Amino acid sequence: MKEKLWVVRPEPNFINRLAHFLDKSMVAIGWPEVGDLSQTDKSALASRLCQTYSHYLDVKKDDLAVDVGVLDRFVNQIQTGDFVLIPENGQVFVGEVTGDYTFHPELGHTGPEAGYPHWRAVRYLKNKQPFSPIKSLPLGVRRGIDCRLAVFSIHAAAPAMWSLIRDAAY
Repeated sequence: MKEKLWVVRPEPNFINRLAHFLDKSMVAIGWPEVGDLSQTDKSALASRLCQTYSHYLDVKKDDLAVDVGVLDRFVNQIQTGDFVLIPENGQVFVGEVTGDYTFHPELGHTGPEAGYPHWRAVRYLKNKQPFSPIKSLPLGVRRGIDCRLAVFSIHAAAPAMWSLIRDAAY
């Protein structure tokens, strides 16, 4: 399979948005102040982050590189047809990415749904129910999920997941 496997955490701006993810059939990340990142390469992402979040980033501690990596993965690397795992409370939800990156400025700074304007459409498997307890997943996947980044790949662990995903999807 050429599809890739990603983990996306459901807590943009440190607020659990899993119910919104499932209800709206999407995944999302925060950083509302950087604006629309369509057609933005990695160096432009770094520039935008420095301009808008300089008060937050500690460049000496590699915060900038980590955050640019998260944005780049979400905006530029995740592709339609890839799969996302969303871990939450010992469970994992699985979805297939069905759309390109989109920006929702209305979800920027105010209101009950503020703080997660960067989206990707997702078709959740198993009728949006938890896919599996994390502890029952293959070891490489469980270890991969342990990473605390907001968005990251676990492509190396993907072979152990494909038969499980196919069984749930079709």
